[in-house]
Amino acid sequence: MKEMKGVATIAIAIVIIVAVIAAVAAYVYLTPPEEEEPEEVTITVWHRFNEEEASVYEAFIETFESEHPNIEVNFEFIPGELMKDRVITSIAGGAGPDLFEWAHDFTGTLVVGDYIVPIDEFVTTELREKFVASALEAGEYEGNLYALPFAAETTVMAYNNELMGDRPIPETTDELVALMAEFKEEGIYGASYPINPYFVSCWVHAFGGYYWDDETKTVGVNSPETKQAVEWIVEKFKPYLYEDIGWDAQVALFPEDQAPLAINGPWMFGSWDGAEIDYTLSTYPKISELGVDPMPYTGVRVFWMNKNSEHREEAIAFLEWFTTDLSLVVTRSTSFGYVPVLEEVLERPEIEGDPKIGVVAAQVALGTPMAAGPEMIAVWGPLEDALNAIWAGTKDISTALDDAQAEIEEAIAEM
Repeated sequence: MKEMKGVATIAIAIVIIVAVIAAVAAYVYLTPPEEEEPEEVTITVWHRFNEEEASVYEAFIETFESEHPNIEVNFEFIPGELMKDRVITSIAGGAGPDLFEWAHDFTGTLVVGDYIVPIDEFVTTELREKFVASALEAGEYEGNLYALPFAAETTVMAYNNELMGDRPIPETTDELVALMAEFKEEGIYGASYPINPYFVSCWVHAFGGYYWDDETKTVGVNSPETKQAVEWIVEKFKPYLYEDIGWDAQVALFPEDQAPLAINGPWMFGSWDGAEIDYTLSTYPKISELGVDPMPYTGVRVFWMNKNSEHREEAIAFLEWFTTDLSLVVTRSTSFGYVPVLEEVLERPEIEGDPKIGVVAAQVALGTPMAAGPEMIAVWGPLEDALNAIWAGTKDISTALDDAQAEIEEAIAEM
């Protein structure tokens, strides 16, 4: 009998142990593991938006940070004239921002120099389909996607309504020249117009000239058509512009009522609005001698990812938000005149009917996309030097452009 009681006691103990083990196992199996808190990181984003734009974007960024409490965004302004050099120098040194922006034509240079990484693995088909196809393609190079777009841009004409009075906006360049001459006689300059390769490209392309052709791999800076265009530009504009054709000197004239019109782009709208200038935008007037529309360079503003970024997923989260958040995209367009590249936004009535966006979009449609090959980086400096020499009278047009052509070809050959 005692033996039976002992066996029973052991059996009961075994049952209890098995039950406890089963209960523990069930608890472990059914209780979800505690999620690890995501690592708190700071991503640095370099941009060249003016102060007015940046302040608006920073307010939106606070919303992004509240929705992504582990991500802090260092949204840092870099002056446009310093951006390219700082990007290349910092990345080559193993540092730099996580993301940075510029026009799409910088892509080839960045890829060949091994400064950026493809982002194909982060970009879903659904995300790709949100963008205008041509804008998304602007961030591609040799079969890979390196950037996401946030706006299209080009240069347009802006007229100071107070100075213009009841004068009509010129529809031809003959009318434009007559207007500039009239204001020059009244003691102010005919236009606020920085003279550099990008800003004069509209006339060069209309005359059949070009700077660099990605398809034929040729430089056209000293082609007969380019020389003819530059001769025309000097004849039509030099008598009526302030002698200093540099950026700072020229852009200061329009808000100071020292020129009735400005030739510039949507990056200036915030400053003009802040200066409370009453202005009207217009596309370029037709070239009287040719009967054709000017064809300015058009660019797609994009963001790339630095190859040194240690927070790629967080950077992509910010980039996707910055390029697709509807409220931000609409504000960027209606407040600062950028042509949106998000399909859904383009269909909105407040975008289609906006007087700024409509003009810029119309000019973009008439423009010429900038080449994206790395060869373009060899074009800008020598050609700008040539234009400065021509304007200063230290070189004639043919010599200046021949010299620029030779310098550009030599630089490309050494790439």
